[in-house]
Amino acid sequence: MLKKYISYTLLVLMTLGASACDSWLDLRPVNGVVKQDFWKTKEQVRSALMGAYASLNGNYRGDQITEQMFLWGELRGYMVAPNTGAGFSDIQVVYGNIQPTNPIADWSGFYGTINLCNNLIENGPAALDTDETFQIEDLENYVAEARTLRALMYFYLVRTFGDVPLVTEAIDSDEDELTHPKSPREEVLAQILEDLELAEMDIYEEHETEIASKGRLTKYAVNAIQADVHLWMGNFEEAVEAADKVMAGPFELVQQENWLRELFVEGNSMESIFEIQYEAPQNNPFYNMFSTVQGRRFLAYPSVLEDIYGFDIQFPDEIDARSVDASLKSSGEIWKYIGLGETSRRAATDSYANWIVYRLADVMLMKAEALSQIGRGEEALEIVAEIRERGGAIDATEEDPLPSDGNDVVRYILSERARELAFEGKRWFDLLRVSKMNNYENLDLMLQAAIINAPETNLNSILNQLRDTRSHYLPVYNRELDSNPELVQNPYYLK
Repeated sequence: MLKKYISYTLLVLMTLGASACDSWLDLRPVNGVVKQDFWKTKEQVRSALMGAYASLNGNYRGDQITEQMFLWGELRGYMVAPNTGAGFSDIQVVYGNIQPTNPIADWSGFYGTINLCNNLIENGPAALDTDETFQIEDLENYVAEARTLRALMYFYLVRTFGDVPLVTEAIDSDEDELTHPKSPREEVLAQILEDLELAEMDIYEEHETEIASKGRLTKYAVNAIQADVHLWMGNFEEAVEAADKVMAGPFELVQQENWLRELFVEGNSMESIFEIQYEAPQNNPFYNMFSTVQGRRFLAYPSVLEDIYGFDIQFPDEIDARSVDASLKSSGEIWKYIGLGETSRRAATDSYANWIVYRLADVMLMKAEALSQIGRGEEALEIVAEIRERGGAIDATEEDPLPSDGNDVVRYILSERARELAFEGKRWFDLLRVSKMNNYENLDLMLQAAIINAPETNLNSILNQLRDTRSHYLPVYNRELDSNPELVQNPYYLK
């Protein structure tokens, strides 16, 4: 049973240390600080917010949230192949044998972060009554950051699982309800938009340092998430409006020759909007995922270089600048998080590249996608051309869709997003978003991705699975079902 008191000075450790508990929102205390002794000073409120951010790169049940972001966004997109270090759970997803026992479907880390945000939103304002030095503007910004982070977590959940439990009240004592049923995805998306609208009014445009402005959420990050959510929902005018706010901000595309170094080696570039920070000694999970040294878990399918980037061995000098020695190696090694340059790579002790959640090129392509659906195809193609020029795209991947044909334009944009954002946790969400447009008019896109790269032994079953749109969402993890009697399994997995 949960104890009556919760440690708020170490809120983040409640997320990191709950791996032994079966409750889907286990919040066992780590020391004896009672609730009424916390939320007294601005420093305590700030530390609670920092704890929420820290939970993004902490381990919960063995996984970091950034690892889940990668797996949820890439494994079913068929650009990433399992290698010798892949685990059983990875292989089962790629082979289309997704079961509720697969820990890749574990959402507990996301709900841990959500509860940290809920606690700050609910309890943080109390510090105004006891700390005369606490400025109302700072409190409102902290609450806005927590709302934005909560919205981001729910956006990952709703895209991955569909209907999910919607919890907006803090859980901090044993009287609080620990079990919640799923809410319809429409209700979750409405809450996301409400959180973002409220946050936009109070969140700061920048923080005290440049790194803080990249590693913490700002007004521009709110707008980036709004653009993404509206695009997912088919609210194209609203998506353009939100993207325009980002593009009016202090961001620039990095130069082509500095693409790898500024974005992925040094991090926090002028193109970055929000990235989850890593620094020594806190390593990210990607060295073991992509390194050839320690039993590499994933590599890129050969089709990524050949079909997506258009590389032809007969014309070795014609090569997309974002491909070989940037996003990947010709061997298929995924290079974005491993490489330090064309030939030098990180050591295991130096694996602390940030995880980029949003950057300017991503938002520009979001805007292009939205424009393509509201009769502004020429503007959309101009944006694609700008991204291609910066990226050093080759003629072989250039297309010439009619600007008036929104569906052809959006499919071209999807291909360009694959080139620009390869291995950044975007591919499956992009495929699903575009596939489901106009009552799954573009379902062939995900089918074709599977035909090219899915294991031949399982191809027919994978294609049949993908044709059932219920399969596009992961199952509820069995441990959540066991601990929460209010939950029901997603329909596809009730067979």
